[in-house]
Amino acid sequence: MKISIVTLFPNMIEGFFQESIVKRAIAKKLVEIEIINLRDFAVDDYGSVDDRPYGGGAGMVLRIEPIYKALSKISNFQFPISKQISKASNQKIVLTSPKGNLFTQKKAQRYSKLSQLIILAGHYEGVDERVSDFIDEEISLGDFVLTGGEIVVSAIVDSVVRLIPGVLQKKEATKQESFNVGGKKILEYPQYTRPENFKGLMVPKVLLSGDHKKIEAWRLKKAREETKKKRPDLLS
Repeated sequence: MKISIVTLFPNMIEGFFQESIVKRAIAKKLVEIEIINLRDFAVDDYGSVDDRPYGGGAGMVLRIEPIYKALSKISNFQFPISKQISKASNQKIVLTSPKGNLFTQKKAQRYSKLSQLIILAGHYEGVDERVSDFIDEEISLGDFVLTGGEIVVSAIVDSVVRLIPGVLQKKEATKQESFNVGGKKILEYPQYTRPENFKGLMVPKVLLSGDHKKIEAWRLKKAREETKKKRPDLLS
């Protein structure tokens, strides 16, 4: 899988991908990550990639020309894109934006099956609306505003890469976790490890029993309880 990222601040992202699981996935050639500096496609010698919005207003808006040029330079990417091309080529291009659809585990699973994912990190007051003709989807992490989309990009990439076959050492790691417990969209059950007794705080006896059927039933029950307590909206 190839992930291409267009950003104003590549240094914010590069460091994130040089650690932990994402770094190992790159080393194993399970994913290729390409980071493109939007300023390399500035409209003038001053490195300008933004301008004041028509109609007035606070802040600056990313211009369409540098974005178009940056996307055009992405290797293996069929551009300009249409919904038909995207679907046929197993590619998707997304824009990070507080106006976007909420990013979910289900989306991460879909993205992990793509041959190529292109992410445009939004910034300032947003991007020229005409950029929407080039993208498949706008993505948000929640109902809040950040100074830029680099944190969102890093979160998307991390959640997608861990789902690529071979990235995690244990295949079952992604089969029993929050939002996927026994095939149900509920939170994961509580987890315990050594010691069995810490200052009177005990590990539940059922987990020490060795009875896998009882353990499975306990975990499913606790997963439902966790979901009802912390995320009741998932049960509805």
